[in-house]
Amino acid sequence: MRQRSMLILLVALLVMVATLGCSIAGIGKKEPTATPTFTKTPKPTFTDTPVIVNTPTPIPTKTAVPTKPPTATNTRVPATNTPVPPAATATATAVPKPQGIVNIENLNFRAGPSTAYGVLGSLAKGTKLEVRTRLADSSWVRACCYNNAEGWVVPTYLDLSVPLDKIPVDTNVPPTPTPRPVPPTATRAPTAPPAPTAPPATAVPTYYYRSANENCKPNCGITYIEGSVYEGTNRVNGIIVRLSWQPDGPTVADYVSGTDPGKPGMYTFILDPSKTRAGNWYVWIVNSSGQRISSIGNINTTANCDGSGPCQQGVVDFAH
Repeated sequence: MRQRSMLILLVALLVMVATLGCSIAGIGKKEPTATPTFTKTPKPTFTDTPVIVNTPTPIPTKTAVPTKPPTATNTRVPATNTPVPPAATATATAVPKPQGIVNIENLNFRAGPSTAYGVLGSLAKGTKLEVRTRLADSSWVRACCYNNAEGWVVPTYLDLSVPLDKIPVDTNVPPTPTPRPVPPTATRAPTAPPAPTAPPATAVPTYYYRSANENCKPNCGITYIEGSVYEGTNRVNGIIVRLSWQPDGPTVADYVSGTDPGKPGMYTFILDPSKTRAGNWYVWIVNSSGQRISSIGNINTTANCDGSGPCQQGVVDFAH
């Protein structure tokens, strides 16, 4: 029994040694791998699958809501982008007013269309005026302004911007002033003559100019007084001649001789530009301070232009 056990133990030991030797002998050696035998697998048949393309879905068009048809009582004009022209304004382009430029020195600017009116002032050459109206015969024009006041001048002495007949006729001409009556000279009661004595030596006033010629002729269309101022035999310009209703009385008008370029050394007072006019008129010469330096000339105009003694074209000449 013991022998049998030893024999089994020995056999088991040999099997262990043999197994261990095989394991040591196989270290470092790659154990050959069996080459597999491939069997050809039949190629599967593919059916073409349609490619799905992501086509954008069209956006449905918005269906227009039908509009209510216009009616005869509720018609609307469709809005457009066309600009509407502005409505015409009430004010039209201003038309330039007639202008006049004084073309002489010291032009009298009067309160009315006659030398019978007072002088508002004297206008220098180059003064600009707005010409507003004229007389029907175009002998005078109403202009503006001197010291913010309207006045009248003879259009001959203006360079006008428009023809004279284009200026409207004045319908509100002031009435011609009536000449002031000359107050009567007071009559003194007679007194007893003084005892005869030697006459006192009194200085007789002398003047630089004297009234050298006075005459008058008839004329039914215009009443005026004119004349010349002489130094010797030569007419002189720039002399101030004054018109009044009485000797040394209040000034009706002043005129500077030679004011009209066509009449050197002369002066003119138009008493009425369209008809006869009666009046007793006095003219004399003054210096720049207004002092009289001449004797006084006198013309008595009449309303009648025929018969005896008619007078509408007076002449008073002064000389030195």
